[in-house]
Amino acid sequence: MAPDVNLNRPFDPRLFLMDQELDRGVGLLLAGSAELMRAAEEARHKAGLSKPELQILMAIRYAPGQTVGDLRDSLSMTVPTFARIIGELDKRGLIEREREQASDKRRRTLTLSDVGTTLTTQITIVLRERLRLAYRAAGPDAVEGARKVLDSLTR
Repeated sequence: MAPDVNLNRPFDPRLFLMDQELDRGVGLLLAGSAELMRAAEEARHKAGLSKPELQILMAIRYAPGQTVGDLRDSLSMTVPTFARIIGELDKRGLIEREREQASDKRRRTLTLSDVGTTLTTQITIVLRERLRLAYRAAGPDAVEGARKVLDSLTR
């Protein structure tokens, strides 16, 4: 979804960022994401999950109730790959597929089962602790700014 941008508003020099700074920001976001995933690697291995399985489970954990199609699209997975992984996660009892209650009862939504929640909780604890350390090092003003930037980026 494209951000709502008003190009006719007055220029605010405080918001001006040179391409070099924007590039640095992108690099830091990518490096931060990679660091969080490295922190979760040991827990992922202990849980016996592949990287795509972890990606799907964590996406469901943080945004439960998405339809199968919406989740697949948000993760940019092909239909056969996504279907195979969802089938495996379902066989292992880690997810639950429910018929959508709204308009189209053919569509299914995804949530974690109790087993899936327990499994991902261990990984979530690792991610929380890594983020907690970074937030403490940055300070409360930086944390609020980071939240605003990330919230704006993901809308």
